Amino acid sequence: MLERDCEHEVILFCLEHGIGVVPFSPVASGFLSGGVDAATDFSHADDVRKFVPQLSAQNIRANQPVLELLERCAIAHRATKAQIALAWMLAKYPNIVPIPGSKRRERVLENLGACDVEFSDVEFRELDAALDAIEVHDHRGQVEFDGMTMREWNR
Repeated sequence: MLERDCEHEVILFCLEHGIGVVPFSPVASGFLSGGVDAATDFSHADDVRKFVPQLSAQNIRANQPVLELLERCAIAHRATKAQIALAWMLAKYPNIVPIPGSKRRERVLENLGACDVEFSDVEFRELDAALDAIEVHDHRGQVEFDGMTMREWNR
């Protein structure tokens, strides 16, 4: 939901050629679940999210409209925000297989619940159009396109 630049070329090419796509970080490192907010501390030595520009406090605050949309949809479907995000991916393209990373059993079970979320055609079009209308601030950290290497991330 936050990184949609590959939809028009990569995903459609794969769809036309029968290639499956496994999106990277389908719940945006916890952001789309609502489990990450501007006060979340990523300073731990083993937490790679501290390098993700989209997860800076400023960008987390700026991207709240996405979470607000997910929250409204989650309430309407009696689901979680993560389930809505995953269900949207599953409904958007038949060749998408989101595999969210999870450290806890309850998150795995929650994520599996996305399969129970069904959108009507109208609901899906409205959700997709609402997402299209939201400006997403920054990216998850495609440093190879920024001319940086991993050694430069912490500078």
